[in-house]
Amino acid sequence: MKWVYSKGIHVTDAGIWLDPQRSKPFAFVSHAHSDHVARHQQILCSPVTAHLLHVRYRIAQDRLIKLPFFETREINGFLYQLLPAGHIAGSAMIHITELSSGATLLYTGDYKLRPSRAAENTVCLPADTLIMESTFGLPHYVLPPAEEIEAKLLDFVRKSIESGKSPILLGYSLGKAQEISAILAAHQQPFVVYHTIAAMTHACRDAGIELPIPFDWKGEIPAGYALIAPPQALREPAITGLKNYSSAILTGWAMDPSAKYRYRSSTAIPLSDHADFPDLLRLVDLVKPKKIFTLHGSTRELAATLRARGHEAWSIYGDDQLELSFG
Repeated sequence: MKWVYSKGIHVTDAGIWLDPQRSKPFAFVSHAHSDHVARHQQILCSPVTAHLLHVRYRIAQDRLIKLPFFETREINGFLYQLLPAGHIAGSAMIHITELSSGATLLYTGDYKLRPSRAAENTVCLPADTLIMESTFGLPHYVLPPAEEIEAKLLDFVRKSIESGKSPILLGYSLGKAQEISAILAAHQQPFVVYHTIAAMTHACRDAGIELPIPFDWKGEIPAGYALIAPPQALREPAITGLKNYSSAILTGWAMDPSAKYRYRSSTAIPLSDHADFPDLLRLVDLVKPKKIFTLHGSTRELAATLRARGHEAWSIYGDDQLELSFG
């Protein structure tokens, strides 16, 4: 199957682009985060992503080709199937089969293998070629167990409230914020949300995702409540003017000791919507590809690790440093 990389994957014979950064005639959009969205003439995506693209970016419905998870659709001699990626609500991997040759390709987009409270659980299929995200492609990026992460989040909220401080939990308005709200709701911890988070949560609920009803923050955090807000809100007067609060950034980058300083928060909790290093390796074991290309993040390092494990793997940017053996 012929493809090239040019700020997006172009499967040339099929005429489809995968998460291109600029407008194209026909593109697959894996999810509704802005760094994966452009105003293409036709967009192939999951129904939930289609709804979010329409609500968040005002992309016209007639440009959206909605393909439900696990269904197949043939277009110009290629068979397409979308699979849940587990990154955020509606996020999808795309599995492509070239019918004339039987060649297969799996493009992951952003993904994680861990179960989610606010997104569909990940499913993958075997493929000849795997193009995989590699954000946390270094060996030290190993997340704690999910139960430990949730316990740390709840402990931060409880201790903040007990010390007379209002807890503020920082996460992106689409994706991370819904995961945080689902965790709090599961443990009966009351919370209010920033207005952009309320809007995205309502959009996810309208698309069929089961989430707690969001209650808008009105400028004061009620006693015993947590506030969920996007990271940039921490610099806004509405929050900086609060008398007594403590903040926690929820991000996979919390695995780096410097994260809380980078985000200017009181603490950092490693809640991630990306695969950590062990799950990057696990995905390869599940897909069993003949060739692997790494995309985003630590591409050279992950490709080198995979080659050491016996796989044919390369950074999609073509900047690999080959290993020489002097046995």
